[in-house]
Amino acid sequence: MPIKDLRIDLNPELKKLDVNARRDVLSKTLEGEWATVFKGRGIEFAGFRKYTYGDDASLIDWKASLRAKETLVREFEDYKNFTVFFLLDVSDSMLFTSIEKLKCEYAAELAYMMADAINKAGDAVGLAMFNDKFVNNIQPTIGSETLRHIETNLLNPNNYGGNYDLPKALLMTRSFIDQKAVLIIISDFLGLKKGWDKYIKLMADNYELIGIMIKDPRDRELPSTGGQMLLKDPFTGKNIYVDTKKYAKKYKEMNLIQENEVKEVFKKSRGDFLILTTDEDYISKLTGFFRKRSKRSE
Repeated sequence: MPIKDLRIDLNPELKKLDVNARRDVLSKTLEGEWATVFKGRGIEFAGFRKYTYGDDASLIDWKASLRAKETLVREFEDYKNFTVFFLLDVSDSMLFTSIEKLKCEYAAELAYMMADAINKAGDAVGLAMFNDKFVNNIQPTIGSETLRHIETNLLNPNNYGGNYDLPKALLMTRSFIDQKAVLIIISDFLGLKKGWDKYIKLMADNYELIGIMIKDPRDRELPSTGGQMLLKDPFTGKNIYVDTKKYAKKYKEMNLIQENEVKEVFKKSRGDFLILTTDEDYISKLTGFFRKRSKRSE
């Protein structure tokens, strides 16, 4: 289900002072988040050296010492930079709106804004737009050229539409992204097949995992007024007429169950999860989300 035109505003005009000011606040929040949550954990094993007087005895590796027949201590080093990789869902279900902005447009603006903040912090950022395969794959690097590459791909209408296969995208990501990475999945998480949760758990063993669910208001509930409404499956094209007065309550309940199931998968995998709807201000909600993460990690 390709689209011909996109209404994505990646760089708000200067007259939108409030938008730019709040984006700056979020950028600073994200930079602080990376520093406290990830860089604060950024200590990795660097090797062994001989024990010298005054070394911390708790760092002695007795097994290695026995093998080497001399007392060895473990050395660690900080890693100051890290990688953030975005998996952005651009499948057919993301090409929907009941208001002004498509879910994919909302998600693209959100991803770009976060990528810009990460780039300003001096860390590597990459992006893969996916449906049932990678539409593109921008390898994580540091610098403004990467951000321009991300912008070009987000603004290309040809990159949107298609079927959906999250597990395949996760496996492809795992094949080339370093384990010290932050993986941020942006999707409506519709069209998931049985067993998808196993792949989330697999990724959580290797990466810092964040899921951001994008929903249109109509994804969550039907109009309160009665009447017939045509619903269409974005992946099969199958249509069904629904009496909103009769099924609105059940529709809302079923969608809430699905949202909670996805959230629980991330929670059990030690990942974080956030739901955003396209009629709300993502800047404020993201800022609050990452501030809570930072405080939790202090």
